Amino acid sequence: MTLNPPSLLLARNEAQFTGNVLFANPEDTFPQTLMSQANVYTWCQSKAVDEQLARVGLPDEQRHFGAEWDAGRVEAFDHVIIYQPKAKELLDYLLAATLPHLKQGGQLWLVGDNKSGVKSSVKRLTAPLEEVGKVDSAKHCLLFNGYLRGEAKPFALNDWVTRWQEDVAGQSFTLCSIPGVFGHGKLDKGTALLLEQLEQHRFMSDVAHARLLDFGCGDGVISMWLHKRTGANISALDDSALALKATELTFAANDASEVLTLVPSNGLSEVKGRFNYVITNPPFHTGISTDYSIAERFFIDVKKHLTLNGELFVVANDFLRYPPLIDAALGKHQTLNKGRGFAVYHARQQKP
Repeated sequence: MTLNPPSLLLARNEAQFTGNVLFANPEDTFPQTLMSQANVYTWCQSKAVDEQLARVGLPDEQRHFGAEWDAGRVEAFDHVIIYQPKAKELLDYLLAATLPHLKQGGQLWLVGDNKSGVKSSVKRLTAPLEEVGKVDSAKHCLLFNGYLRGEAKPFALNDWVTRWQEDVAGQSFTLCSIPGVFGHGKLDKGTALLLEQLEQHRFMSDVAHARLLDFGCGDGVISMWLHKRTGANISALDDSALALKATELTFAANDASEVLTLVPSNGLSEVKGRFNYVITNPPFHTGISTDYSIAERFFIDVKKHLTLNGELFVVANDFLRYPPLIDAALGKHQTLNKGRGFAVYHARQQKP
C-alpha cells in the first residue's frame, strides 16, 4: 500500500526504531514494515487503519483499537511514535496516554505534515521529555523527538472527559466527550438543525420498537436525543474508538447503557441487518477537499441496510453535492430544511 508523506519521512529514519515500538494514531501501514527489526505495536483510534494493518499481516496481539492503550499487551516501550493529529488537544491526550508506557531514556517521536501544525506542536513536548528537537524534514513534513528523563503521570481517562448539560430540540441530557471527537465539548450547528427538524417530523410519534442507526455517532448527541425522544434502542456506529467511548460515556451518564449497541465500523462494513431509520451527520467532508466517493459509497450501501419504506435523514454543509448521490441510490429525496450553512435531506427506501 502507498505510504503517506509522514510515513515516508519515518522510513528515512527507520534504522533508529528497534526494540519495543508503539505507534499511536498511525495513518497507514508503515508500522508493519518494521516487523523484521522491532517488536511493533499499534494503538489505532481509527477502525479503518486498524483493518489496513490487519490485512498486511500485523498480528491481532500487536494491534489495539480503543480509546486508550491496553497496557496488558506491553508495559514499556523503547520508542513511541505519534502521528500529528488534526486536533492539538488530541495530541495532549495521546502524549498523556503513552508517556507512562515509555521506558526511562526511551524516545518519543512526533511526525506530521507541515500543514498539520506539527511545527508549533513541538512546544507541547515538555517535561518529563527532555532534549527535544528536530530530527529530519522532507516531503513537506517534520520529525521531532525527545527523551523521557522523568516520571510520567499515570493516565486516567476520566481526567480527559468533558461533561455538560445539553438542551436541544425539546430534550435535556448530559453529554460526554473526549479529545479527538467531532464537535468536542459543544453542539455542532448542523446536528442542532437536524434534531430540530426531527422533533417536528411525524415519524417520531411511533418508533419505540423500530431499529434506529446513528451513523457517525461522535459524542452520542444524536443517539441520546433519539432515545430520549422515542424510548427506542439505538445502534451507534463510528470509525473512531474515541467517539464510541464518548457515546458509551454519554449513555452511562444518562443511565441508559442498556439501550445502546456500539458498532465499530469503517463505513457500513460491520453493520448487520436492516434499519427502519438511519440518521447521520456524516463525517465525509474534511477541510478544503471533499472525497465524494466516500459519500457515494455510503448512500449506495445504506440502501442495503434500510427496510422497505425505511428512512434516511442526513444533515450536511449545504454546498456539498449530496442530493444527486442520494437520488442515484434511493430514487429521490426531499430537502426538509436549510439554515446556518447546512441542509437536512430525507429519503425513503422504495420498492425495487
